[in-house]
Amino acid sequence: MAQLNTAIYCRLSQDDGQVGESGSIKTQKTLLAQYCNDHHFAIVDYYCDDGWSGTNFERPQFQRMMEDIETGKINIVLVKDLSRFGREYAQMGLYIEHYFEQKGVRFIAVGENIDTLNGTDNLVFPFTNVVNSFYARQASTKTKAAHRARAKAGMYLGGHAPYGYLKDPNDRHKLIIDPVAADIVRQIFGMFAEGIGYVRMTKILRERQILNPQAYFNQNNPDYHKSDYWRQQFDWHATSVRSILNNPVYLGKVVFGRRKTKGFFDKSIVDVPEQDWIVVEDTHEPLVTQDVWDTVHQLMKARRRENTSGEVQMFVGLVKCSGCGSSLNASYDGKKGRYKNLSCWVYKNYGKERCTSHAIGWVTLTQLVLEDIRRNAKAATLARQKYMDMLVATKSEKQRRETEKCRKELKSVKKRMAELEKILNKLYEDLALERITESRYQAMAPRYETELDEARTKETALSQMVQQAEDTYSRIEEFVPIISKYTDIAELNTYILNELIERIVVHEKTVDEDGGKSQRVDIYYKFVGYIR
Repeated sequence: MAQLNTAIYCRLSQDDGQVGESGSIKTQKTLLAQYCNDHHFAIVDYYCDDGWSGTNFERPQFQRMMEDIETGKINIVLVKDLSRFGREYAQMGLYIEHYFEQKGVRFIAVGENIDTLNGTDNLVFPFTNVVNSFYARQASTKTKAAHRARAKAGMYLGGHAPYGYLKDPNDRHKLIIDPVAADIVRQIFGMFAEGIGYVRMTKILRERQILNPQAYFNQNNPDYHKSDYWRQQFDWHATSVRSILNNPVYLGKVVFGRRKTKGFFDKSIVDVPEQDWIVVEDTHEPLVTQDVWDTVHQLMKARRRENTSGEVQMFVGLVKCSGCGSSLNASYDGKKGRYKNLSCWVYKNYGKERCTSHAIGWVTLTQLVLEDIRRNAKAATLARQKYMDMLVATKSEKQRRETEKCRKELKSVKKRMAELEKILNKLYEDLALERITESRYQAMAPRYETELDEARTKETALSQMVQQAEDTYSRIEEFVPIISKYTDIAELNTYILNELIERIVVHEKTVDEDGGKSQRVDIYYKFVGYIR
């Protein structure tokens, strides 16, 4: 008779609810060891996954047990009940009815009195697997619903506080400022707003010997990671900086649901469209203002190429060609350490068949924009109401046309969204009623789901544009105090440009009858657009 080499497998996780002492790892081990003693089984090892879901078969101890089966160390797998082995009936069937049989491994679930030595043609086995799988799905659904309810109530649900904050010792779902890390977060936003690129910023942070977020967390929570989890404590990377700049928690918001698992069985992480996030305002003290956030994110949208000094030229992403709409690229003289001029990117790369140069000198554009800001700042300061009335009169007719255009496009997008939802519902119904195959459904549905996601994003953008257009006067009221700050500015910088300006459109030079040259430049300000 072959040696009965037994693996005792135990599992427990949050999806099992309040199982009590009878379901604890310790109790499972005691019960199964007694079973082995009573039946004269030799125990090879204990394999215990504590804190792992029954739907996830990538559990470390489960995988170690599989490796020992492959090497022939084990010929019996013993569990307290089927739910300890897993809660996904299809995968469990593959392991127990196919894989174990091929490897000559006997499977015993004590609770259901299942022993594959007696065969698997037992209704209890598949039925119990289905019930366990259904239980896991229900538990997952309830957990997600509970998390969403807490998120809507403004409760912070992360495992630990984001860099710059601490969990309130009196309420683990509330964030309070960590002064040391918060100061670094503000510096990062400030440096980026001033035009300092990712590479130079990470170098500055390393030179100042600022602990990166992970190292800072480990320093303040030395028992959290048992191993030497992060060796380079001052080693900042662009991804860390981008993560901080993109996190709306620094605006005083709780944001839940930015990412999710793809499905119940597919645990890969996917991004969620912004309109489906749960966002709760004013849940904790912000670290940056909305103005700074908007300025930084306007810069992030632009292509950012650092010069040899590690700086990003201040007009990046703002200056556009009137002919093709592309950005104007700045040429940099590395020897003299200054920018010379700007010209159309399309022209530089594809020639005159696609566009013309639309070139303008760096000094000329800088002086022109500086003077225009000063002119508007003085007008806003000296005659505030008159200036505001002028802006309202300038924008009214143009805004009416733009708003009407957006409304028509929004109506069209909503109609298409309704059509796509009907198509997807019909596809799902056809799949459920077996009018189409699973492979056919998988070939068709993703395309419509992608189009629907894109339409939702477009709907959000258009709705915001309509709302903004309808709030003309309030937007002008926001603009006036901002422009008024710059009455006496001596020079431009990245922050000022991105705080005030939406875009600068450069036209091609023209030559009049007398041979004189001129060039038109249109400056579009945030909130109010083009000001004559």
